[in-house]
Parts: sequence; structure tokens; C-alpha cells
Amino acid sequence: MKKTNTINLGGIIFHVDEDAFTKLQNYLNAIRSYFSKSDGQEEIIADIESRIAEIFQEKKISIITIVQVDDVIAIMGKPEDYGDGEHDEKITKPHEKNQRIRKIFRHPDDKILGGVCGGLGAYFNVDPVLFRLGFLLTMFIGGFGFFVYLILWVIAPLADRASDHLEMHGEPVTAGTIGRAVASKIEDTVTNENNQSMVRKILAGIGTVLGYFIEVLKRIFILLGKIIKPLIGIIFLILGFVAALGLSFFIIASFSGIEHEFQEMTNTFDSILEHFPLSQIFVFLGLILFIGIPLFQMIYLGIRMIFNMAKQSSAVKSALLGMWVVGFILTIFFGIYGITHFSEDSRIEEMTTLEYVKSDTLKIFLTAHDNFYWDEKHLNIVETEDGEHKLLSNVEMDVARSSDSQYHLKIIKRASARSFRDARSYAEDISYHYFLDSGQLNLNQYFEISSDDPYQQQSIELTLLVPTGKSIYLDESLKYFIYDIKNTTTTHDYEMVGHSWTMGDDGLFNEFFEKKLSMNKTKKIKFIEKSEIQDLGLEKRLIQLEETLEDLEIEVEVNVLNEKQ
Repeated sequence: MKKTNTINLGGIIFHVDEDAFTKLQNYLNAIRSYFSKSDGQEEIIADIESRIAEIFQEKKISIITIVQVDDVIAIMGKPEDYGDGEHDEKITKPHEKNQRIRKIFRHPDDKILGGVCGGLGAYFNVDPVLFRLGFLLTMFIGGFGFFVYLILWVIAPLADRASDHLEMHGEPVTAGTIGRAVASKIEDTVTNENNQSMVRKILAGIGTVLGYFIEVLKRIFILLGKIIKPLIGIIFLILGFVAALGLSFFIIASFSGIEHEFQEMTNTFDSILEHFPLSQIFVFLGLILFIGIPLFQMIYLGIRMIFNMAKQSSAVKSALLGMWVVGFILTIFFGIYGITHFSEDSRIEEMTTLEYVKSDTLKIFLTAHDNFYWDEKHLNIVETEDGEHKLLSNVEMDVARSSDSQYHLKIIKRASARSFRDARSYAEDISYHYFLDSGQLNLNQYFEISSDDPYQQQSIELTLLVPTGKSIYLDESLKYFIYDIKNTTTTHDYEMVGHSWTMGDDGLFNEFFEKKLSMNKTKKIKFIEKSEIQDLGLEKRLIQLEETLEDLEIEVEVNVLNEKQ
């Protein structure tokens, strides 16, 4: 194994093997020797070393070998090849795409305030006066140009190195061009100082002061960012873990069939999976990749922000992106299939006359069952002991007026599927039972389907038709079974249970709730002080209001109090 050395280039430490270290040292010594008599020698060498450090960093390797050093020499050029610039074009031709990309900087030698317009002029290769006029005009039209200028001042770095000048103009960054750029920069600085007008010097001074304050603000924001960054990382970490736990719970629930609140979701999911053309493993793999990879990235980002970890390599990012795309395609395919899985509906309506009801009041109860409870609000699906049927609790009941003198029970069976034919078949397979004993109707809060049938949003809607003048008694067990029963007093379903209701011409009514409603309509207008009635017109309006309310059978008391109280 070769011996490795460390070298400091541009303030960055690199590990270099022995052969590469020797060649790099010789190359740097040759450059120092070449520029030893040039003005700004130290700046030239510092810029060249910084540029070499940038090239090494772009390669993202732990130990520099002689191969990487040869690449650097090919890009930067040898001292004996430095000339008038023609050879720079030749040696940088393979790297032209990377070297000729322009970057926005603030121009330090062509500035009035912050050098923003000078930098934009160099970037777009136009006269910066055009940008100065543009910003000046927009300051008088809405003033947004001022804020744009400040933002660019903050985010655009100052071109304080020769390599920055070259990148600003889109020129190749080699050792030779850096040397010429430093020499040109020194010459331009002397020329600009001698030729600057007094007004421009004053504006430049103001720009320097403003630049100082902007730099202070930038440092403050950077410091705050370093403080807030771990906190944001903790938030990302918590959110990522919570979401990951939620995804894991969903997958476990889907496989294990967790009951109660999640039964409708898991049974819907299972029904789609049962008919899905691909294996279930592809569905779960797609969901894990589609949701899991962003969660993994969120958790990784949180850890990286807390512990200042290195960024992921391009290979890792590309691999994760590729897997996410695969998961996205599988998820979209499954989602589209799931939407169309319940696209067609079918309903079957059955009407039954409730004979042998001798009393004028029909009492309605729920039949007790070991697996179903009267206070359940969610879907419950259980399998019978013999395994031949499934019992579903998706049943609701409404009440309406009968067209004749008998009680009737209308049963509507519903189901959904990909085709109407399948939906019809699933609806026909629904079996619902009830028990009538003289004046008492016992309803099951569940219905049966074949154990071979998947969950296809099957449901039962019961409508009890009550003759005019006859009554029904709603047992307390129907509290969550009945749904939106219309009545003359607009009483809520949960308040209707435990009472008898009579069918009238306007619907169901109950004397107790009728009296309660009448009492609620009674309004009292009290304590209207005499001082508040400032003219006779208001008194007349109050009298008219009282007469109107009396016509509506609403009792009104108006007490006019004297100011003596």
C-alpha cells in the first residue's frame, strides 16, 4: 500500500498518495517559479490552488492519485504552455462545457453601489448602464426594483478572486488565464481609481457602508441558521418517524385484518387486492417505495441537519429516484384500478307487508347478537361459525308514510363492482332477516353474504312505512341504527328513541316534543329602558312587532322601565 501525505490547498486538506504528491508539488513549484516576477504573485498562486482544490472536490474521492493530478494539470495547463491565450483554448477544449458556464457575481471594479449591475452586465455581456437604468425606472414604478437589487446584492457573491472574474465572463479557468486576470485586475483597479469622478467615489463609499451592513446581516442570518438548523432537523426526524410508523401500522392492519375502526378500509383494500392482476407483493412494494423513500429522505435529512453529515452521493440519489419512480408507477396503476373497482352500482328493492300487526303502535327493537352492539357506529364484518357466510353491519333505517292502512317494510340492497352485472350479482347475494311478533318488530343490525364474496360496499337501507294515524315506538337500541328520520319538530335521531311517534299528514309527530317546541318559540323581550326609546316611531315599530309575533302565537312581554331605577 502506497504512503499517503496531506496537502493544504485553498484552506482544504486533501490526502494524496506519494507519487501524486510528488508530481503535484513539482507542478505547484513550477507555477510559483513562472509567476515569481509577476505583480500579484501571491494572489495568483492562491487562486490557482483554490481552483485545483475545487477540481479535487468535484471528483469526490478520499485519496488523490496520480490520475487525478494528471487531470488537474490537463485542465490548468503547464507553465511552459502559458502564452497569449490560444493554448488555453486548446488545453481546455475537453472541459469546455464545464469551464464556460457563466456565474453571476457582483463586479468589484465596475460598481456604483454594490456591483450588482456590473455583474449582470458581465453575465449577459451587455452594457451595465442598461441594468442601472432598468433598476432606476422600476424604483419609481412600484418600487420592486429596489427590493430585487437588494436580494441580488445579498445572494450574489463578490468576484474577489481572479477565477471569479473568469467565471463571471464565461472564460476558461486555467493557471494562465488566472495570471492574466490578476494582472488585468491590478491594472484596472489603478485606472479606475484615477478616473473615478467625485460623485462615483461618494456613491462607492455609500455602497461600501451598505455592503458592510448587509454582510453583518448575512452573518447574523447564517448564525441563526446554524442554531435553527438542528431544530428543523429534529422536526423532520419526528415527522419522518411518525409517518413511517403510520405506514407500518397500515401495512400490518391490511395483513392482519385489525377490526373495528379500520375494518371498512382494510376490507376495501383487500377487495381490490383480490381482483388486482398483479401479485399483492407488487402493491405493497410500490406503496413502500412511493411513500417510504420520501420518508427515508426526510429522516436522513433530519439526521444530516442535526449531526452535519455529508450529502448523499449522486449514485445513491439516482438509485433512490429510480426506485421511487417504480413505486410511483405501481401506486398509480393500483389507484386507477381501485377507483374503477367500485365504479358501477346496483340496487334491488323488496317490499314486504307487515301483516298481523293488531295494535295501532308498532314497537321496534334491535335483535341482540354476540358480535354486534347497538352503539357501534362503524362497519363490522364477522364470519359465521360454519364459515359459510359473512355478517356485515352496514344497515340503516328510515321511516316514511304508508299509502294505505298497513305497515310495510321496504328493503333496498346495494352493492358496487367494476361492472353492473357483477354489482347486481353481489346485491342479489345479500340476505336480510327480521322477526315480527304481533305488535313488535325485531330487526337485525346485520345482513348475510356468502363467505366467498369480497366486500363490495354492500349495504341495506330499510324504510318502515307507517299508515296515517298509527304510531311506532323506537327502542333505545335504535339510537345509532336509524338515520335522518323526518318529523314535524325536526328532532334529532338520537332524541327520538325511547318515545312513541304518530304518523300525521305532515309526518311523524310526538305531543311531548310538540309542546317543547311551542315553549321554545315563546320569546320574551324584557328590560327595554325608556331612555332607549328616543322617538314615537320606535314605539310604533315595537307595537307592530308585538302584534306580528302574537299572530304567530308567540307570547311577547315588553317592559318599559323608567330611568328612575
